[in-house]
Amino acid sequence: MNPPVPPRAPLHPPAPGEDREAAQPVSPDAQAPLPGSPGPASPPAASGEPAARQDTGPGTAGAREILAAVAQAVAPDRIDSQLSLLNRCAEHDDVDLVVGPVLGAVVDAALRAALLTSGLVDPTTGGASWRALDGLPAAPAPGLGGLSYDPATRRLRMARGTVLDLGPAARAWAAEQVVAAAAQDRPGTAVLHRAGDALAVAGPDDDAAVLLERELRAETGLAAAAWARLLAGGRRGVAVVEGPEHAVVNPVTGTAVRSPWRQVVVVADRAVEAQAYARAAHLLGSEAPPWVAACGAAGRFAPSSSASHAAPSSSSPEAAKPPARPGTRR
Repeated sequence: MNPPVPPRAPLHPPAPGEDREAAQPVSPDAQAPLPGSPGPASPPAASGEPAARQDTGPGTAGAREILAAVAQAVAPDRIDSQLSLLNRCAEHDDVDLVVGPVLGAVVDAALRAALLTSGLVDPTTGGASWRALDGLPAAPAPGLGGLSYDPATRRLRMARGTVLDLGPAARAWAAEQVVAAAAQDRPGTAVLHRAGDALAVAGPDDDAAVLLERELRAETGLAAAAWARLLAGGRRGVAVVEGPEHAVVNPVTGTAVRSPWRQVVVVADRAVEAQAYARAAHLLGSEAPPWVAACGAAGRFAPSSSASHAAPSSSSPEAAKPPARPGTRR
């Protein structure tokens, strides 16, 4: 049986450069509603920067409302979140119930990430992640066979012993929702929202690229011109996933991933997709650059001890076929 879900320890460590307290989900009036999210909003634009370029940091009213709803639904370190209650119920029995709209949307996003990566990114690795964090012997994730969700009815079925990890999908989905709401209110304006390692942007490529440079240059070294090239073709989701240490586990073996990449940057159509591809890249290792390109995304891969690599281009994203899951039994 998977270990019980601890009530107050976050499943994922804060993003690099963040202190642990700033990464906690908090009340709607605070500044960091999601695990792994940065605290205050990005600094205001420099003098002379076009006024059309804006960010939607968690200090804005619309962002606070969305992020508070996400935290209430899926924050793993809140004992009153719907996800915490769900995982506790699954400790003893199979679960079959109708979930709330936000939790349902995040589960749907997590299952989409699993589909896009052929199971490399698996939301049932929650128990395996806890074991890795605690230094316990590894155990395989129960897998997607015991998890199903119907978006039309919001009915979720989960096998006993499953512990869901929805953190990555929740951050990416939240970023998308905040930016979509802001873009609807301010059409034609470049906007950006960051939730930890996931970002979403909207608006003209060049203006969105300036926002990405301002937000991520210290981490990625990429200038606005490089971001504009990565955004070409309508890509509006970004993920920056550092070397995972214990934050990414192999769903087949339950062991923490030893990635050759110090940092993976992926730009895809949506933040949920970018997050999925970036995390899968850490499992795929040297096979990741061509695979990410075949999926129709753009990537930059910084090895632990050498120069970065860019994913080669691909003209047929539909033909992307991930390699076999690492550790798959033959």
